[in-house]
Amino acid sequence: MAAKRLGFALMLSLGLLIPVFGQGHKDGCAPEELESQQNTLAGYLSPDFAGDYDLAIANLFRLGALYQSMALRCGYMPSEPEIDSMLEQALRFVTLEDLIAAQSVGNDVAAILLDLQETYGDPLAGQLLYNGLEPALGGVALGCAGCHENEAVAPLTAGTWTRIQDLRLQQPEFRDYSHRQYLVESIVQPMAYTIPDYAPLMPDFYGSQLSSQHLADLVAFLDSQDQLPDDE
Repeated sequence: MAAKRLGFALMLSLGLLIPVFGQGHKDGCAPEELESQQNTLAGYLSPDFAGDYDLAIANLFRLGALYQSMALRCGYMPSEPEIDSMLEQALRFVTLEDLIAAQSVGNDVAAILLDLQETYGDPLAGQLLYNGLEPALGGVALGCAGCHENEAVAPLTAGTWTRIQDLRLQQPEFRDYSHRQYLVESIVQPMAYTIPDYAPLMPDFYGSQLSSQHLADLVAFLDSQDQLPDDE
């Protein structure tokens, strides 16, 4: 439970409250660099309560959010009470569904591909997700293996990479596709193309259940499925 809360809290700080200033970078954490950043922010967003109270309150909020971002970026791990407090504050303004939606990849393939360029995929984590052993967003277990381990229902997991490379990307409609583009589109827009001899059964809601990290992990796992097909 604490891990889920931490995930939501980090997403809140780095995604909803803090759209700029060093997000995602690991450098800039030396003492002198942090002091310089703190002084710059304090000067730029200096609250002037007597001159403009409303703006001062807004700057106070923004400074707090930016300071949190700096601390998280430099390795600070919030305590459980701090995480609970962050979540309690967030849920005063948005629903849990809103938080999940903000973290999901959606179904814009071009935007997802850009995002994945900076996301390392872990094939072992992807395998756990694929088999429903680790939850996706909102605690949902994916049902990928339930269909893709039965060749009568869907193409088998084994040999996924090989089939895409040797068969799918050779088709005229996928001439300009990359391997990753084909996989991502198949996951978040499954109705865009249906494999011959298979019914269009794959759900189209995975874009709302997967974060960028989840999707990167799934793609890495499927990329490892390079077994040679028996009859193709």
